[in-house]
Amino acid sequence: MKRIITTFTLLLIIHVNAQQTPDYQYSFNGQVKWMKLTSAGTLLASTGEALVGIKPNTNDFLFKFENLKKLKEENLEFVPNTPYLIVKSKGLLNQLHINVIDMIKGKIVFDSKKEKWQGGVTSRYIIEPEMILVVNGSHKEEGWGQYSQGVGMYDLKTGKLVNVFKRKAANVMAGLPAIIGDNIIIPGLKNITCYAISSGAEKWEAAVKNATSIIANEDTKEIYAFRTKGTNTVVYKVDADSGKLLWPEGNKLKGELSNIKFTGHGLAVVTNIVASQGKKGMLGKIANKVKGSGNSKVYLLDKKTGADLWKKSPKTKGYISHFYVEDDGIIFGVATGGINKLAFDGTPLWKRPHKTGSGIQILATVPKGLIYISETDTDILDMKTGESVFGKALKYKRSKVVSSTYDSERDRFLISCKAGVYEVNGNSGDYNLINKAIKFEGKEVPTSISVRNNGILLTSDQNLQMLDFDGSDLWNVYHRPPGKSAVASVFLGALTLASGAIAVGASARAGGLKGVGVPSYDKSVRDAERTSDATGAIADASFKELTKRFKATKATKDASFILTKIGSDVGLVKVDKDSGKTVQEIVLKDKKPMYEIDDIEGILYFKAKGNTINAYKLTD
Repeated sequence: MKRIITTFTLLLIIHVNAQQTPDYQYSFNGQVKWMKLTSAGTLLASTGEALVGIKPNTNDFLFKFENLKKLKEENLEFVPNTPYLIVKSKGLLNQLHINVIDMIKGKIVFDSKKEKWQGGVTSRYIIEPEMILVVNGSHKEEGWGQYSQGVGMYDLKTGKLVNVFKRKAANVMAGLPAIIGDNIIIPGLKNITCYAISSGAEKWEAAVKNATSIIANEDTKEIYAFRTKGTNTVVYKVDADSGKLLWPEGNKLKGELSNIKFTGHGLAVVTNIVASQGKKGMLGKIANKVKGSGNSKVYLLDKKTGADLWKKSPKTKGYISHFYVEDDGIIFGVATGGINKLAFDGTPLWKRPHKTGSGIQILATVPKGLIYISETDTDILDMKTGESVFGKALKYKRSKVVSSTYDSERDRFLISCKAGVYEVNGNSGDYNLINKAIKFEGKEVPTSISVRNNGILLTSDQNLQMLDFDGSDLWNVYHRPPGKSAVASVFLGALTLASGAIAVGASARAGGLKGVGVPSYDKSVRDAERTSDATGAIADASFKELTKRFKATKATKDASFILTKIGSDVGLVKVDKDSGKTVQEIVLKDKKPMYEIDDIEGILYFKAKGNTINAYKLTD
């Protein structure tokens, strides 16, 4: 039996080199300058001939745009969690010509030249979740052929122009607009203007200059405008029907806008105040040099007057990194350490803030309470009191990387840190160091921990280690990285699929405005699940396809690909995660390889020659 198993294992070790007949091959008239795998699953390649899109497991090109050849990567801007890619090129003065590509449909859904925007556009934003593109510039009118200033509104799902809202040249769009029903509210240099989307008619103006963003609540018809003033923020409330300023003077908030949440008790706003703000001379210089210096301030603004309902905002001694609205109050975690909960009247709900280590990586709910995982400690807190549920925190040496997972079969949390691997019982709070001998080679540390059918797997770029469920060592695998000359020229990001991580910005912030409470542990550690939930609600073929791909990232992966030396060449080894065995070797026959791996579809893309990309199936 041992001989049969050994023979079977040897048969799985397949030697593939880049000169072997590929499963798919793509040739171009111009040299391949770069290639990049996108979260949509489309491989982008820039050549002297065109910008090319390749769909996995097909011989044909998804698209080949000859008007976008010889692009540099800095010309690209990916819209997170969408199938859209913005390609930027220089226009007149400070304007940009932009193309928006749907990377799944393989279509250009917006082209500033074809849409007759003179010299490009001066500013553009995408309003989510409607997926509306708004651009500012000079647009050619139908009929007379004259240009007039305005803001164009396009539906990216269809690529169609919705309307152009005429504006004066001195009142260009200055920030992110918002949509309520048939209304679009556009912030400009001179004022805020509301237009009827269907007719393009102007409905009202509000006297707020240089607003950087408009935030609207569709349910309550609240409209707020935010304006940056130096290092501070001013917020105005605007009547949705008339444009009347309900807070005419604006509420001046110290610091720069960081987070916003709608609550039934008021508008919750977080600002960040740098340590040097307001300090001059030597004190300012010292404050600027202090790592992580600064603090956040939390406001709860009265919906009627704009006044701060909290007489005294809590001192955070650092920036707020986690901010959630629960039914009975607001919970926040500070990057430098500490968790607190306040009632909606500003009074503390806990006797004291709970002290934690810095770098809170996870703040989430579990059946017994609120779990946090920082660089130095882990504990489960009572949501009502802020006290440790079990009266004891798990403490360990400061770790730059702390990974965690939940072992559902054994009802325990597993935490990998500098000390080793701990198990934490979610029902009793008991913890135990089940392995303190995690010593990855090459000065690496585990960056991921997961539960497999036969044990606990720890991984990094060059190492894998499998533990039994009791923590005992089953096997270790290490593949030395190739020389620096080879590594420096490789797209190292190829080894980890771009998962479309959620970007922190105005649009992403707007998606969480409804005051959603602390997420469950399961969702807080699964970006793909959150992303697929968000995209799945959008009725469009591209988003449905994107949702399928995001959900596919939840599926168990059975292999890791490691860049290493194979003989005298640079290549990849495919390592089975359950056995640690090398089941495939891919010799790239190139000291400076250019490649990408789609680990969902199981495909290696490799630039074999200057004008050819080969694709190999890794699952066969």
